Amino acid sequence: MTDFLITWLVPLTIILSIVLVSHRFLLNKLGVIQVYFLWLCVPLGLVLYSLPLPWVNNYQFADEKIQQFIVVPTQTIQQQFTIEWLIACWALISTLMLVYWLLSHIQFLRKTTLYKFEQDKLPVTLPAKLSVYQSAHAYSPMIIGVINQKLLLPEEFTALYNEEQQKLILEHEICHFDRNDIYWNLIAFSLLALFWFHPLVWLAYFRFRRDQEISCDHIVLARKQLASRINYSRALLVAAETSPPLAFAQLSFKKYGDKEIMFERIKHIKTLNKVSKTSVAFASLLSVTLLSGLSYAGNVGFDGNIEGDQVEKHRTPPKHKVSAKPIVRIEPKYPIKAAAEKIEGSVVLRFDIKKDGKVANVAVMNGIPAYVFDQVAVEALKQWKYDPHGQEHRNQLVQLDFRIDENSTFEDVNLIEKIKVTQ
Repeated sequence: MTDFLITWLVPLTIILSIVLVSHRFLLNKLGVIQVYFLWLCVPLGLVLYSLPLPWVNNYQFADEKIQQFIVVPTQTIQQQFTIEWLIACWALISTLMLVYWLLSHIQFLRKTTLYKFEQDKLPVTLPAKLSVYQSAHAYSPMIIGVINQKLLLPEEFTALYNEEQQKLILEHEICHFDRNDIYWNLIAFSLLALFWFHPLVWLAYFRFRRDQEISCDHIVLARKQLASRINYSRALLVAAETSPPLAFAQLSFKKYGDKEIMFERIKHIKTLNKVSKTSVAFASLLSVTLLSGLSYAGNVGFDGNIEGDQVEKHRTPPKHKVSAKPIVRIEPKYPIKAAAEKIEGSVVLRFDIKKDGKVANVAVMNGIPAYVFDQVAVEALKQWKYDPHGQEHRNQLVQLDFRIDENSTFEDVNLIEKIKVTQ
């Protein structure tokens, strides 16, 4: 997981920087609805960056001796402790964020007593799969639930809002339901939990949620008269008077409803502009170009690894067959006990190379001393990646030599491939 995170850091930073820096400009030129859908570039960009392109490396491995190379890591035992502590810290905070979201949602549902609301009393027709309830614990209309979504109304809903406001508010919630925003929020929060250490991710998350609410406002008011917009703005101000804690998975009419954000929503309601087809075409071309560039960069650029290992830059392959070379090498962690006791040795591994360049079916053929370095060697080799070549290669061999330092006198045994690993 950690190697994926570091691999995604560069493309994620690029995407978020472009979207956040150009957000105001795109908002003026495209409108908030189109800008909201541009946030799809974030998950799509990460996926395309990770997927291999079948046409990028269209050459095969030669069935000959694999090239030999040496990696000399500089990591000390203290650095291993530091890296392991950082990984543990990241995992702990990510887990706490996810657990907090889950518990807050469960707690809200448990303390909320639901009462069935008669749909024929509503001024709009709800989707067939969306049932409506009332509760004293609801301070704003909201969509709750992940699997079985429900529309939850406050008990004073009909008293707080007039009939037109009720209609507009319900259309706002129906917009969330029809777009499956609750699932997009889960994806966004999952990325936030994984990259909690990245400040741009926090900025992007809250900007994404604002755009989500404002885009629903625009969809609801797209063909409404000025009087309806004013009436809707008054409903926003009424909703902003209360601010109870809400779970992350809820889609509320007043979500992120503090005064500053409510005023931003009202400001956008005042300036509902039509978007030209040229602007939409330009935005589409920009998105396709960005995603294509990320996809290509993910296949021919640098690949990340979890420990700052030496990574070879991929170059344009020759037209003839070449030897198999890994583009990502994750070096094994020298076992702390073995390093402290000055134990050296070697492990010979057998593995297969899949069509996408990933390593599979790793097995230990021999190890000296037995079982000392087997586990760390297998864990490291499983994370290697070779140039995608369109064909599977089976029964490949690699030898990992564990040495305390470069001047070790431990007897070397040359096999197909060799890497020296120091503590």
